[in-house]
Amino acid sequence: MDAGLVAQLAALIQNQNQRANTLHSMPMCCDLNTMCSMGAYKPPVSNSIPETTSSLEGYPCSLRPPPGLEHVMPGPRKGAGPKARQISKSSMSTASSEVEQMDDHEDLESNASGAEGIPAAIPGDMSMIARSWDSALRELLHSVPRLARDAKGAPLLTQHINSMDMQGLTLLVASLRPQLADLSCDAAGSGVVQQIFRSCCELPALRIQLVEGLQGSIQKLTKDKNGCLVIQEALESATWEMQMPIMTELNGKVFYCSRHMHGNFVMQKVIQMLPPNSLGFMIYELKENAVAAALHIYACRVLQRLIECCGAATSDLVDILLQPGDQLQRLVKDPYSSNVIRSLVVCGTPNHVKTVMKLFSQDVMKFSRNRHASLVLEKCLEVSAFGVKAVSLSQERLELMNAFFSTSRSASPPLLQIMLDRFGNYIVQRVIETCDGAEKEEVKRLLAMALPKLQSSAAGKHILSAAAKKFGFKVHSLAAGH
Repeated sequence: MDAGLVAQLAALIQNQNQRANTLHSMPMCCDLNTMCSMGAYKPPVSNSIPETTSSLEGYPCSLRPPPGLEHVMPGPRKGAGPKARQISKSSMSTASSEVEQMDDHEDLESNASGAEGIPAAIPGDMSMIARSWDSALRELLHSVPRLARDAKGAPLLTQHINSMDMQGLTLLVASLRPQLADLSCDAAGSGVVQQIFRSCCELPALRIQLVEGLQGSIQKLTKDKNGCLVIQEALESATWEMQMPIMTELNGKVFYCSRHMHGNFVMQKVIQMLPPNSLGFMIYELKENAVAAALHIYACRVLQRLIECCGAATSDLVDILLQPGDQLQRLVKDPYSSNVIRSLVVCGTPNHVKTVMKLFSQDVMKFSRNRHASLVLEKCLEVSAFGVKAVSLSQERLELMNAFFSTSRSASPPLLQIMLDRFGNYIVQRVIETCDGAEKEEVKRLLAMALPKLQSSAAGKHILSAAAKKFGFKVHSLAAGH
């Protein structure tokens, strides 16, 4: 039944749009012969039309109802016209059932602009189809919210939304707007709402109506499994309309939503879509909980997006994270906050990167053997060798490379000791890829010393492969050269 209603709604809208486009392209005054030649009116087989109605000169031919407001169409007038007739299946080719017993006595005098001598109704099947469309559409629109919640009806409705024009979308938005927030939390209905937002992305008036339907429920939807998807789609399709409701309803709730398993995705989308100068309320709230957010499984993602998208605006927040000492060591070793520090190394200022590199220079072997700290160290090696920050970080890179080559703490350099480590071997590969000048010669010397061990291990073979790619010679040449 639901699938039939969806198909019937789509068929009615499609048929009406085609007929309305044809009628709209006709002149306001035309005769019946002109209408027949354009296909807008097909005379009935029987001779039921009086001869006095053979000309409709001066009659306005457009019968389209006002978009989205079916109540403005005039209602039926009792006792006027013949009895009801039944609609044929051909007028609703994709409908699952016929629309039964439609009244054939609707008053159309309002469409005639009150001119004298103009007939009160359009004769024949054309008038009947126009009235049938209006009445059937009213009936179907009451079923749209129920269809949107149905597991089988929602996909069909979503499919038909793609082909609707502005008039169809206006009717659909009008029927769903009172229940938009509740529908967004429904497993099936959320997909319908998302598709409506996508289809209305070029229609500002409808975007405003959709956003107004969500106002007052944004925090609730942000924390909902299905509602968060609707909010994200709304931010993409109606960015400017959503800006003020987001700032109003989520102000003071940023840290809470950032730690939520669904809300953090909305927070990330807010950061990505809204202009940086409108995100001050988020930066201010997270600054007070910077370390706690960085260590959280979900909130760390929000901090990453802030650092990536807001740049210098997050400087005060980053300063809190990069306080030297045990706190910074904990952050680079943590599975979640290490991702924040990596984003900071890539997107932060040179001074921020210097602070991190100085920490690694203090004990490069310990950090190279840590799963999460080694990832941050790899990023430091890349940023200090390539890119716009390389020149500013030349001194810090020199200190870091000296820490790899130094024998002050042990008999062998740390670079040799970490070559076969399950995490350290990746650091060695990055050192090989980024080394230059005097660094390159020292790396070659250390690789020649460790060649037998490297050839007999899987990690060592990866290191030798990186060396061959960087230096341009085979493994046996490396040993022969030293």
